[in-house]
Amino acid sequence: MKRIVILTCPKSEDVCTGAGCCRALNERKAAFDRYVGEEVELEAFMKCSGCGHLLENDKGLVEKVRRILAIHPDVVHLGICCCDDGRSKELCPEIEALADMFRSNGIEVVRGTHSEF
Repeated sequence: MKRIVILTCPKSEDVCTGAGCCRALNERKAAFDRYVGEEVELEAFMKCSGCGHLLENDKGLVEKVRRILAIHPDVVHLGICCCDDGRSKELCPEIEALADMFRSNGIEVVRGTHSEF
């Protein structure tokens, strides 16, 4: 069974319910098609702490990361909302730092949920 965390951006909260990510996961569509025929468990639906909040200066973010590391997920999927802007497909610095932290702890990071980028 794959244990999955979905990481999203708080800027998307005005329009995002998380339903697109959850539906794609449940239906094994888009970036979750890699799990067709496999059991998965959604362990957490995490948001970063916003622009300018890095691990060096945000105790709350450190706590979030500590909790994710404690549950030992196999994969963290990054939502399209984690891009700096929708056109360049570049991750913002905060998300990139979180992705690096997860990778350095042996957790696979996948770009995409209900849409791939």
